[in-house]
Amino acid sequence: MKGPIQASPAGPNDLAGRLPSIAEPAWRTAACLLLTLAAIQLALGPKIQLSQWTVTAHDNAALAEGAAWLDGRLDIPHPGRDAAHDRMHDTAYFDGKVFNVFPPMMTLLTVLLAPLHRMLIGDAGQWLQTPFVLAVYWPLPLLGFLVFRKQVGDSAWAGLLTLAWMGGTAVLPNLAFARTGYLGQINHVLSQTGLLLVAADIVGRKRIWPGLIGLAISAWSRQMTALYALPLLFVARGRRRLGLCLAGVAVIAAPLLTLNYLKFGNPLDFGYQHIYVNRSEEPMADRCRDFGVFSSRFIGENLWYIFFAPPTVEDISPTNVKIEPVNSMGTGLFATTPLAMYMFLGARGWWPDRNRRLLVFGSAAVIVGLLFYHSPGYLQSGYNRFALDFLPVWFVVFAGQTRGEWRTWLTLACAAYSLLYFQAIVPDGPIISR
Repeated sequence: MKGPIQASPAGPNDLAGRLPSIAEPAWRTAACLLLTLAAIQLALGPKIQLSQWTVTAHDNAALAEGAAWLDGRLDIPHPGRDAAHDRMHDTAYFDGKVFNVFPPMMTLLTVLLAPLHRMLIGDAGQWLQTPFVLAVYWPLPLLGFLVFRKQVGDSAWAGLLTLAWMGGTAVLPNLAFARTGYLGQINHVLSQTGLLLVAADIVGRKRIWPGLIGLAISAWSRQMTALYALPLLFVARGRRRLGLCLAGVAVIAAPLLTLNYLKFGNPLDFGYQHIYVNRSEEPMADRCRDFGVFSSRFIGENLWYIFFAPPTVEDISPTNVKIEPVNSMGTGLFATTPLAMYMFLGARGWWPDRNRRLLVFGSAAVIVGLLFYHSPGYLQSGYNRFALDFLPVWFVVFAGQTRGEWRTWLTLACAAYSLLYFQAIVPDGPIISR
C-alpha cells in the first residue's frame, strides 16, 4: 500500500503562501501580456499619453549636458543669460559655470543617440518621440510582466501586479511628469528598469551580469540605488563570481566619481549643495545650507513623508471622494500603496529565502540614506517619489505572497484602491509644477 504523498522540497521561488503553478502554454503567456498592455493603456493611457512625449535640451539639463559633451565641454552653456541666476531648475552653479547635477544616464543616452538625431532632425540636443518612449516607458510593462510572472508562476496574476505597480504607485505620476521632459522624474522611471533587473537576478538565476546591468541603469539614474551593490556582492561571493562583480561595480562607480571630480573637484561631491547657489528662494535651500546635504536632523520628517503622511481629502460624500494633493512634500507609501504592507504581512513567506533577505537589507540601506537626505522629495503632491528607490524591489520580494486564501482578496482590494487613488490625483493633461 502506498504511503502518503509527500510534497516536493520547496525551490527558491516556492515560498509559503504561493499557489502551486503548472507550466503555461506559450499562447496563454502571450495573451496575458497583450491583455496587460491593453489594460495599462485603457486605465493609464490618458495620464501617460505616449503620443505626446517630448524632451529637448532647452528644458532638460541631461540633454543639454549631452550636447555639451559632444562639443567637448562639461558645463552647460547659457548664451545671453545670467547663468548664476537664470538657469534651469536643479542645475548646479560652481566656479562660475553651470552643471547638470543629476546622474548621467540620460546624458549617456543622448550621446549614444546623437548620430541618429543629427541624421534625422539635425539636432543632437532634441530627442525624437519614438526613441524617448522606447528607452523610458516600454521597458516597464514588458520587464515588469516577465519579472512578476517568474515570481508568481501565473501570467494573469503577473499582469495584475504589473498594472498595480505601474498604476497604483508613484510610477504613474512620474510617467506623467516624464512625458513633458522633467529630468528628475525621468530618472525615477529609468531606475525602475534597473532595480527590477537587480532584484530578478538576485532571486533568480544569479548570473550577476544582468544584475550589474540593472545596477548601472539604476545608479546612473538615482545614485542612492548604488547601495544595491551590497546584496549583489554577497550573492556573487556565494557563486564564486566576486571578482566579476567587483569589477562591474568599479566600472559603474567610475563615471559617477570621475564626473564629480571633473565638475566639483571632489569625487564624493555630487553637487547637490550647489543647486541652491544664488537661489535662496528654493524651498530646500535653508535646510541644505544650515545642516548639509545629509543630516540626522531630517530622519523623523523623512520617515513621516516617505511612509506615513496621510493624503488630504478635500470633499467626501456617499457618491464622491475628492482627494486634494496639496502636500508637495509627500504622502506616505502605506496610504497610497497598501500593497507595500505585504513586506510585513508576508514576511513568514519570504524571510526563509536568503536572497530575498539580502534584497530587503539592501533596500534598508537605501532607505537609511533617504532618511538622512535634506529633501523629503519636492514636487510630489499626493505621493512620495523617493519610495520608488526601493518599491520595485519590495514588489519582487513579496510577489509570491500575494495569492492564496485571504491574500488573493486583500491583493485585489489594495490594487483597486491604489489604482483609484492615483487616477484621482494624476490629471489627464500635463502636470504643471506648483
